[in-house]
Amino acid sequence: MRASFPFLERRALRPLAVAHRDAWAKAAPFPHVVLDDWLPEGLAVAAAEAFPSAEFPGWKRREYAEQRRLGGLQRKAFEGVAPVLRHLMNELNGMVFVDFLERLSGQRGLIGDPFFRGAGLHATEPGGHLALHADFDRDRFRGLARRMTALVYLTPRWEAAWGGELELWDAGRTDCVRAIAPRLGRLVVMAHGDDHWHGHPKPLASPPGVLRQSVAAYYYVADGQPGAEGHGAIW
Repeated sequence: MRASFPFLERRALRPLAVAHRDAWAKAAPFPHVVLDDWLPEGLAVAAAEAFPSAEFPGWKRREYAEQRRLGGLQRKAFEGVAPVLRHLMNELNGMVFVDFLERLSGQRGLIGDPFFRGAGLHATEPGGHLALHADFDRDRFRGLARRMTALVYLTPRWEAAWGGELELWDAGRTDCVRAIAPRLGRLVVMAHGDDHWHGHPKPLASPPGVLRQSVAAYYYVADGQPGAEGHGAIW
């Protein structure tokens, strides 16, 4: 019998969006919100426990000055990834969550990315990092402009001494305005911008075998410029 996982519900997320609209609009250094305990009960724990280990076949290992982490499972359509994680990723692209994002931000016409280009599952091993950057701005394959990012953290237990906070920096890259711990089930939603600097630049100090685990989803709009070239990540 197939496992059954809870779905995101509009009756829960719509009030949450309304309650955090002002926080989104007033957030520094750019629009964002951080939400805990928003997932249906048990879903975060189940997804964290099923997260692929560093030895999982299919990971693309990125070993660069800018980043040292694992990703790229979408290249094989997340083959072999646990159903609960695939369910969560589908929900992040679903009607209920996109409606939540639109009501939170006021941005209408958001379009999810079922291909998870640049997104999907990410894992950072001890010593790994992601340098400060601003994200790429367009989906070149579909001719869409990027507007938002959603991150869900899925490490079963994370201690402050291990680092790994998502840092949000000011437009001049002079000050870290906010540091967000990768707590289990925590959702971070961020507006896209070419000066929206973020990352976890300090090498992780987690014990051997403990990964910083997350799922990322990106959201776009049709801006009437399908042929616009766009740019990659800005480091």
